[in-house]
Amino acid sequence: MTRYYLLATLIVVLVGSVLFAHRLAPPDLRISAKPTGTPTVESPARGGTPEPTPGGFTGQGPWVLSALPGCFDEQSRVRGPAAALAGKVPPAADRIAPGTTFRSGDCTVIVRSSDIWIERAADRLRVPPPAALYRDAGELVLVARDGGTLEIRRY
Repeated sequence: MTRYYLLATLIVVLVGSVLFAHRLAPPDLRISAKPTGTPTVESPARGGTPEPTPGGFTGQGPWVLSALPGCFDEQSRVRGPAAALAGKVPPAADRIAPGTTFRSGDCTVIVRSSDIWIERAADRLRVPPPAALYRDAGELVLVARDGGTLEIRRY
C-alpha cells in the first residue's frame, strides 16, 4: 500500500511542478489591432491656437476643463451621436452668454460666441468651436460638437 501512496505523491508533485513552472513563464501575449475611423488633424481656426507662454502649458480640446482639477471637478461625461444626445443638452436659456468672464478656483474662464478660453497663471487652454457652456442645476455643463458627435461634460 505504501508503494501506491509514494506513486500518487510522485504524480501530484510532478503535475504540480509542471503547472507551477508554467505559471512562472512569461505569457505569450500578442496584442494587435487595426485602427478604425478617420484620423483628425487639428488645424488652427480663426481665434487661433493658444499662445505658448514661458513656464506654462497650452492645449485645446473638449477635455481642457478636466485638465484643471483645482478649478473644475468633472462629474460626468457623455459622448455619442448628436441626435441621440440632443435631449441631454440644457435649454438655450441656461447658456452662459458670450462675452462672460468668470473665475473658478484660480482659473479665469472667458466664454466666447463659439469657443471657451481658460487661463490659469501662465497656462492657456481652449475648448475649440463649436462649444457652449451652460449653468444647469448648480453645475457647469460643457457641450462640444465634433461633426455629428456631441460631447457633454458636467462639472
